[in-house]
Amino acid sequence: MARSQRLRTLSLVLSNVLIPIAVLLFATGFFPYKPVLPGLATWEDGEELGSDGLGAVSNDGIAEAPFNKVIFMVVDALRSDFVYGLKSEMKFIQSLIRAGNALPFTAHATPPTVTMPRIKALTTGSVPSFLDLLLNFAESDTSSSLANQDTWLAQLRALPDSKLAFCGDDTWLKLFPPPFFDRSDGTTSFFVSDFTEVDLNVTRHLPEELGKGDWNALVLHYLGLDHIGHKTGPSGPAMPGKQKEMDDVVSMIWEAIKSKEQLRDTLLVLAGDHGMNAGGNHGGSGPGETEPALVFVSPKFGAEGKGRECPTEPKEGTEFHFYDRVEQSDVVPTLAGLMGFPVPRNSLGVAIEGIKGVLGGNGLRDVLKRNAKQMNRIVRATFGQEQLNTTIAAYRSILTKTSAESCDYIRGEQQGLACRAARATLLQGTDGEVAALQDFLYDAQDVLSSTASSYDIPRMMGGTVLAVVSLLLAILAFPSSWPPTTAGLTLTSLVTLYGIMMFASSYVEEEQHFWYWLTPAWLTLLAVKEARQGSGISIWSNYSLPRAALAVPIIALHRVAISWNQTGQKHAGEPDIVQTVFPAHHKLMWVLVLGTYVYIAFGMVATTFADLVVREIAVSVAFVVVLAAVVFKLNFTQADAPELVLGLGQRVRDFTKDLDLVVQARVAFVMLGLALTFVVVATVVARRRDPSARKGSSLAQRLQPLLTLFLVTQIRTPDIPLFLLISLQRLSLSRLLQPPQPLALAVTALLLSQTTYFAFGGSNSISSIDLGNAYNGIADYNVGLVALLVFVGNWAGAIWWCGAAMSMLRADAAAIDTYYDRMPAKVHDESTNRMRSWVQEERQRLHSGAVAALRTTPSRQGSPQQMGRHDPASYHTYLTAMTCFVSASLVVVMAACTALRTHLFIWTVFSPKYLYSMAWAIGWHLGLNLGMGSLLWWLGGLR
Repeated sequence: MARSQRLRTLSLVLSNVLIPIAVLLFATGFFPYKPVLPGLATWEDGEELGSDGLGAVSNDGIAEAPFNKVIFMVVDALRSDFVYGLKSEMKFIQSLIRAGNALPFTAHATPPTVTMPRIKALTTGSVPSFLDLLLNFAESDTSSSLANQDTWLAQLRALPDSKLAFCGDDTWLKLFPPPFFDRSDGTTSFFVSDFTEVDLNVTRHLPEELGKGDWNALVLHYLGLDHIGHKTGPSGPAMPGKQKEMDDVVSMIWEAIKSKEQLRDTLLVLAGDHGMNAGGNHGGSGPGETEPALVFVSPKFGAEGKGRECPTEPKEGTEFHFYDRVEQSDVVPTLAGLMGFPVPRNSLGVAIEGIKGVLGGNGLRDVLKRNAKQMNRIVRATFGQEQLNTTIAAYRSILTKTSAESCDYIRGEQQGLACRAARATLLQGTDGEVAALQDFLYDAQDVLSSTASSYDIPRMMGGTVLAVVSLLLAILAFPSSWPPTTAGLTLTSLVTLYGIMMFASSYVEEEQHFWYWLTPAWLTLLAVKEARQGSGISIWSNYSLPRAALAVPIIALHRVAISWNQTGQKHAGEPDIVQTVFPAHHKLMWVLVLGTYVYIAFGMVATTFADLVVREIAVSVAFVVVLAAVVFKLNFTQADAPELVLGLGQRVRDFTKDLDLVVQARVAFVMLGLALTFVVVATVVARRRDPSARKGSSLAQRLQPLLTLFLVTQIRTPDIPLFLLISLQRLSLSRLLQPPQPLALAVTALLLSQTTYFAFGGSNSISSIDLGNAYNGIADYNVGLVALLVFVGNWAGAIWWCGAAMSMLRADAAAIDTYYDRMPAKVHDESTNRMRSWVQEERQRLHSGAVAALRTTPSRQGSPQQMGRHDPASYHTYLTAMTCFVSASLVVVMAACTALRTHLFIWTVFSPKYLYSMAWAIGWHLGLNLGMGSLLWWLGGLR
């Protein structure tokens, strides 16, 4: 049954209004801020294990600390094999490990493996909220500050006459804003093309700081190794040299510690904040991302670890597990034991057993007792003090009469912790005390880490319900539900299969295959449908082709496109065109790149400036605009990935070497802006002067080449030829889908948008976010502009298909051609004689097939102006289909996150997927399909 236009419009508006509300409401329940215990820890805090609330049962005092200063050296993305592996170039630190002066560990970094959450873990000892992933990209954010939280830095700062110094990644200055550090010099972490200066700016301060030695803590954070990983991967040509550079820094610090009296009690901690995967990225839980190196270095170590093998192989059955594995949060209580300050209140770490050699005597036991006392405070705050005291007392009574090993069979988190706490008190002063304390601490660490994110279920359910209502309204916005169409059944099947897939972690990780297979299946279905109708299309004057055959080149180009970048988890890093073909054949890459730019320039001449200026001026302007973009991309690639240039365009690079890349990018953007302004103004003025004149392409079609050039500027150079492939796909699609079918076009645009997103290297892992072009034309950090450029760079293909779909949805040109085809032959010939320019001939050829198809349909009466007016129902149906899919995808992802919130992979697979769903719903759908799509649809009425 057909529905009224007013009801459909109202339903569609309400559906899209509910989408951002549902997304944000669910997010506030799924990613809540984790509450923390306020204030700084003191020696008097908490109660000993086994206390029944009447006070501490023992008082062992405090062991003398072996260190009074610490140099905390963080090397971003320092994966364990970069230090311990056979191919490592960090020879000096390896010699210290063999000599026993360095204690090596593999530190487990829990997802999300990005810098800010990992710094929080390394300083507070807590498990950061997954919301910190978003704050990691918002450099202007201050809500994530640790200035008022208990950290090992805050403990040292509270000491008399304390000083703290810092050099490196300015994420630390966001977490610890001035005047927390007495001296600091920050460098931005997102200029990932900088391999050298970003580290030299840290090292240049080192001799002076080592000479002063007036600090309690010197924090260094090096970024170059991470930048190299993002650009060239862990096996890139610059990686060995960077490892040697970091090794030299360790050597410099070691010599200073040994030779300078004021540094003799200084501990060096070398740590990676996270690792990297085979593609050089990080953010998820893939192999290598969660295994950074951790090394404690001092001349005071040496007795027990002497003779340790290094370099070495990882443990059997693993890729990156070397030596003992610890949690990153374990660094905090370990530093507390080595430097003699209270364990920070929110720490979930356990003091590392490997430090017992330097503590002497009962030092490790004392450190573990203070660690257990601090952990016990969190346990009591989590489960309730009175109830926990009662349970501990009960188990202490039971264990007195039975074996202490009976705790291993206790079920339930609170019951197990109470039993282990009771056992530790019963074994006080015995040989089993250390093991009992560790048993309690590790159990508490596991339990408290799993409860670190307290979900707000009512908010999560509320967001899901709103998404369901949005879906129902979107369905109501369709013209009718019966009889079903091929496109309608395909959309329904797509949504159903997608919903089932979201409840399986492996399918979420490898989602690209869903779109890679479904897209050619849909194109084949379209081809079969056209073949059954027997329609044909004229290619040249005396040659025609079955319209169904147009699906063949589209599918062939699709096959090439999905081989461009390997993505997902299982196949990331495997051979593909970008990583395998282009490094060995960089000239071929540049031929394809320049071919893409030439195609864009041709489109600008043939479409953008057609009928607005004479052909010679159009060619000149297109040349200048495209040249500015080419020069910038050439110089950017030289700085970003010089192995892809290797001397090409040397004269151009020499001529422009004095221009900063920021200036070059701004020149390219200004050229695009001027061209855009001219085209819009000229088209509007021409329309106002003669409203009845409709010459050439619509304004929306004129802007498509400019949009393409902008998107090309915001992606990696090896991916530029993909725009040539999808442009050729569009040419075939524009004929295959004639006359325009809004619902079929919506399904096609949806499939190709998703396909190109993954073909450009995207995935559902945080590690696939490309920041390489986030600062094009930006000298300083601007959260709005950087966020926009990051979105454009990562969703470039989906953005392009949104614009292309709007152009294809409007069939003005075909309708006008049909009108002229119905005119008397003489008038038609006279009109044709006036259209002799090569631009009009090309346009006539492109639409001749569509004209032939339209001849068989009932002709509409009226002038070309009347037929050129856009029918709102077409765009309404297109937008309704997109809204329906987006709402349905939100429903199933929200349902999966809610139902699987205790799943092992909730933070590594499903949480990142929800973040990507947010980006697709708000950025792609509301921003592009609704925002940009509405604008382009309206502009389509201007010629």
